[in-house]
Formats: sequence, structure tokens, C-alpha cells
Amino acid sequence: MSESVRAAVEQTTAEFRELYIDINLKSWDAATQGTPAALDAAAAARARWMRYWADPAPYQQYKDWDESGAAGEDPQLARMVHLLHLGFAEGQRDPGTIDEMTELSKVLDDAYTNFRAEVNGQRLTANAIDDILANENDSEKRREAWEASKRIGPHVADQIRRLAELRNEAAHNMGYENFHRMSLTLNELDPDWLYALLDELAVKIEPAFRQAKAAMDAELSERFGVPVEELMPWHYADPFFQRAPMLGAVNFDRFFAGRDLVELATKTYDGLGLETRPVLERSDLYEREGKDQHAFCTHIDREGDVRVLCNLSPSLRWMDTLLHELGHAVYDANLPHTLPWLLRSYPHILSTEAMAMLMGAITLDAEWHEQVLGSDPAQAAAVAEAGAARFRLEELIFARWVMVVVNFERLLYEDPSRDLNAAWWDLVQKYQLLNKPAGREDFPDWATKYHIALVPAYYQNYLLGRMMSLQWQGWLNEHAGGIVGRPAAGAFFRERIFTPGNTMHWNVALEFATGEQLNPDYFVQKFAR
Repeated sequence: MSESVRAAVEQTTAEFRELYIDINLKSWDAATQGTPAALDAAAAARARWMRYWADPAPYQQYKDWDESGAAGEDPQLARMVHLLHLGFAEGQRDPGTIDEMTELSKVLDDAYTNFRAEVNGQRLTANAIDDILANENDSEKRREAWEASKRIGPHVADQIRRLAELRNEAAHNMGYENFHRMSLTLNELDPDWLYALLDELAVKIEPAFRQAKAAMDAELSERFGVPVEELMPWHYADPFFQRAPMLGAVNFDRFFAGRDLVELATKTYDGLGLETRPVLERSDLYEREGKDQHAFCTHIDREGDVRVLCNLSPSLRWMDTLLHELGHAVYDANLPHTLPWLLRSYPHILSTEAMAMLMGAITLDAEWHEQVLGSDPAQAAAVAEAGAARFRLEELIFARWVMVVVNFERLLYEDPSRDLNAAWWDLVQKYQLLNKPAGREDFPDWATKYHIALVPAYYQNYLLGRMMSLQWQGWLNEHAGGIVGRPAAGAFFRERIFTPGNTMHWNVALEFATGEQLNPDYFVQKFAR
């Protein structure tokens, strides 16, 4: 029996592999070119992908094999059967639904890729908006930039709502309450566990967040000449208040003025014994018209063609982002080719997010400033002290932002017809403690966030990934003395993180690496004590 199962898995893998490479190449072209032809090609590849996974026959076959243990005593075969069961379960949709979802996704891809905010007749990139919110002291100019960045909302809100309805229809047909619960479950996250974890974490970190935000608001009030109670969302560092503004005496951006971020990133990973040059040579790193303004890493073929897309400028944010995306890249590039192709991946997206977030955060580390940036020890120590405070503020802010997004998606998929504008601002006020500007009741600010439209049920992975990275950090501090410039840390990643690939459940893989499963107390102790 197991041999017939193995033969079926090999056949499915061969089919899956061809579609996987095609959709990744077409998506890369769409992101780097933004042309109608590239977007159409990506949409067609997405449709072929969705039709493949919608086939009910392999879904039923792999479901039966998974539940009956037909793979026998071979753990790798059993894992592949389980993953294919989950993949086909998530893909069950009728052809008409697939066609409509494909068209909606293409329209949204085009909208987000080619949207540029306009202020006083000038088209501004996302980087330009961020620069205004980072550096401009005039509240009116900040408001204009913030509002301009939100104008994509009305153009995409109806399509997002319709996509949510279609996703829900598929979930209902599979016996799930809604798409959000189905997606989490089929990606090996228990929805009730996640919701309870976020609720518990919200309570545990709220006092620390309120205290940190009060101190931050006092400084922003002085900077902008605005009473604390009149601070608005445009007085913060980005359009969503997901990052910390530059506060205090240390302006971290100045350390990167005139520096080559690619050179700094290469030096960082060289210190771990992890090669990044082939990835960087294949990557697209600088902004231009028609290019996706976000950042991501893609492993085109699971055979070593790993690429990064960024829009680099000399700032802390983009240094962090480049190190972050290269964290994904070295994970992908070091997956052993001795593994079956289907298992040549991470056990869960949060695992690769953990690697990315761990590496992005070292920009605030004293050893990194000394060894990579070349700062003298005294300056590096002073920067690290300010960096620790900034890291804490960043993580408290970001955790509360994740709670907004995840809880909004939960509400969206529970009832896509509800008043989403009101639901969004209720959550923003509850978790981020922001004032709602007048007139936003009739504006779909929720629709301006790319992930809600095109990367649904994903955002929790950033926070869970941070929690996982802190467990890795604890292990590395004890057994390797840290991360920066330590080949032993690189060996930990290769041997305990990358080598197993996707041969086990993500929490079992974490226990294999560190000796315990996910423990949120690492996050609470570091940032909310």
C-alpha cells in the first residue's frame, strides 16, 4: 500500500512543481514590471494553480490516506501525504469561483502595484510618504501625506469584500464557519488557540504599551506643538502606526547615510558563515516606477533560485528590511536537496518569519554596530542602550498592530457585510490607542492595507515568528554566545533550523531546535516586564 501511496505522491509532486515554478516566475515579473501583460500572465498562472488544487479526486484520496495512516512507518511519506491533504482541502472551489477570484486578484494586484499617493499634484512613492512621516514637522503637511496614502481604499474596498465572500463560500462548502478559521486550521494553527493567545498577550502587554506610548506621545507633542490629546494618526512614523518614530537623542537613520546597505548585509551574513551573494545577484533591490513598493523573498523552484525584492534607501528601516528578507533567503538557500522536493521548505511560514525577524533586529545590537558598521566600542554601547529601548517600543507597537489586523480579519470573515469602517477604527482605538480623525466613518481605511486584500490570514505569523525568534535567541545566547560574527550561530541555523525542512509540525520543529515548544513568556519577559 505504501508504495502505491509513494508513487501517487511523486506524480502529484511533479505536477505541483511545474505549476509552483510557473506561478513564482510570473509573480516575480508582475512585481518587478507592473505591466498589464505581466499582471495578466501572473493572473493566468494563479488560475492554473487554483484549478489544480480544486480537483476533488486527489483531495479525497489524500484525505483518506492521511486519516488511515496509509503511508505506513515512513515519517517523511506520512508528512507529504498530510501536506497534500491540507493543500487540496484549502483549494476546493468550483471553476466559476476560481475565475472570479482570479480576476479580482488581478485587479487588486494592479491597484496596489501601481498606486502612488498624490500630494499637491506630485506622485509620491511609499518611501516618499514614509520620509514625510519620519521627518516633516508641519502637521498639515503630514496630514496631507497620510490622507493621500489612504486614497487607494475606495478603489479596492468592494473587490476585497467580494473576495472575502468568495473565500467564505469555499470554507462553508468544506464545513468551516468561515475562511479565517479554515485558513488557520489548514495551515496548522488552531484558531481558538490563536485567538486566546492574542487576547491573553493583549492583557499582559497593555500596561507596558500604555506607558511606552504615553512617553512617546509626550515627545511627539513637544515636537509638533500639539497637545497630547490632539495627536492624530499622521503624527506617527508610518501610515498604520506599525513602526516606532525616531525618538530621543539617537537618530538611527544617520548611521546609514552614504552606506552601501548590500555591502553591510553581506558582511553580516558572512560573519555567520551564510552566503548571500548569489541571492543578491538575482535580486531587484531599488525602487522605480511600475515596481511593487513592498519587500519580499521568493524561492522560485526549491532548487536554489532564491530572490529578494526591496526598494532600498539608506535608512534603519531598509537596513532592517534587507537583513529580514535575506533571513528568508538563507533559510531557503540552505534547505538540503537530499530532502524530497515537497519537504524542501520550512515547516510553517512563521518559522521563516522567525529567521527574518531575528536577523532584522540585529541592526540595534552593539556587536553589530561595532563589527559591521565599524563604530567604536563606546559609541556602539551607547547605541545599543538606545537600541534596546527602541526595540522594546517597536515590538510593543507592532504587537498591538498585529492584534488590529488579525481581529479585523476575524470580524471580516465572520460577516463581510458588516460596517467594516467602524470595525476597523474600533480596533485601532482599542489596541493602538489612536484618535480617529473626523470624517473617517465613511472611508475604508482598512482597505489600504495590502495584506488584508491579497495575503489573508497571514499577519499573526509575524508576531508568532517574533516569539519563536526570541526562543532561538535564548538558545544562541546560552550555547553560541550570541549571533553577530559567530559561525556557531550559523551552524545552529543550518543544523537545527534549515536541515529538517518541512519534515515535522512547526511546534515540534521548534522543540527540536530549542528543547521547548512555543512559549509566549519570552516575549512578555523581554518587552513587557
